[in-house]
Amino acid sequence: MDSSNNQGQDSETRMTEAEFQQQWHEDKAVYDAWGSLVVSTILDELTKAGKINDSFLKIPAKHRLKEDQSLIDKAFYRPGKTYSDPYNDIEDKVGARFVVLLVEDIRLISEIINQSEIWSFDACKHFDEDKEREPLLFTYQSVHFVLRPKKAITIVDCTITTDTPCEVQIRTLLQHAHAELTHDAIYKAKRAVEPKVHRTVAKSMALIETTDDFFTEVTQQLNQGPVEEFGILSRLDALYFSYTGIKPQTQKSILTILDEFEDLVDETLIDSIETYINKNPAVAEIIKAKFSEGAIYKQSTVLLLYWLLKRKKQKLLERWPFDRSMLIPLANDIGVSTRDDN
Repeated sequence: MDSSNNQGQDSETRMTEAEFQQQWHEDKAVYDAWGSLVVSTILDELTKAGKINDSFLKIPAKHRLKEDQSLIDKAFYRPGKTYSDPYNDIEDKVGARFVVLLVEDIRLISEIINQSEIWSFDACKHFDEDKEREPLLFTYQSVHFVLRPKKAITIVDCTITTDTPCEVQIRTLLQHAHAELTHDAIYKAKRAVEPKVHRTVAKSMALIETTDDFFTEVTQQLNQGPVEEFGILSRLDALYFSYTGIKPQTQKSILTILDEFEDLVDETLIDSIETYINKNPAVAEIIKAKFSEGAIYKQSTVLLLYWLLKRKKQKLLERWPFDRSMLIPLANDIGVSTRDDN
């Protein structure tokens, strides 16, 4: 059969605009339920990974249904693009976007998507692969996945079938800013875009990629040191919980304290603190009794401070980064003085 007959058959079997819109109105609730489940599942996994979503994600993650007119325009009126089956070929009828600070954060969300048993996925676009194929090309960067349920899922009155797609985009904040600025102006342009504009956009993308690399390098350098190497924060939290039965509340102040006494941090520190607590079991009881009296008793830092007061008091007093009066109740708890030793 020749191509002209194929084209004629395609035009006869292809959905009309009215049929397309009617189908979309019938399916909206299903797509809405699927988008909501995708976002909540990824957010739950980020929480399990220890990421506080309102700080890890730079823009709140939520799903979004494509607006009716936008969907119709994409299906029937996009220049240079003809779908043979527009309703099923368009995979972003519902989508979600995750915006993070660093490229390595993109990889964490990608791993969550890769490892989920809920959906199958197609990796539509990945800038690492793009860079391998065309190392001298700087273009629009983002990681895109299209997720479909591995098996039908029923939520309330909606049955989400295995052919229901949800597009997930993962970007850094800089990539997102670039996309917001250029996407509508270039990708959806109604007239030809001058080569000079494309070149300027490519240059800005090169700058963004370089800046993303710098951000990652700075973060890695900031996160290198004995505190990170020996897992002091997590081990101190675990020690606090094991002796008090209370989950500690981590505050930024602990980082200031650990930075100030970083020279005392080594692989034996936590063991030394644990030995001290074992020899002084009243410490755990004091923390539980005074838990509601001040923030310091709610943090695992308190164990370190008791140990410093007992074992390294002079260094603690000399280098304490806050008001010394904060140490007085803790010193009284264990029967030591906060006066300088002569």
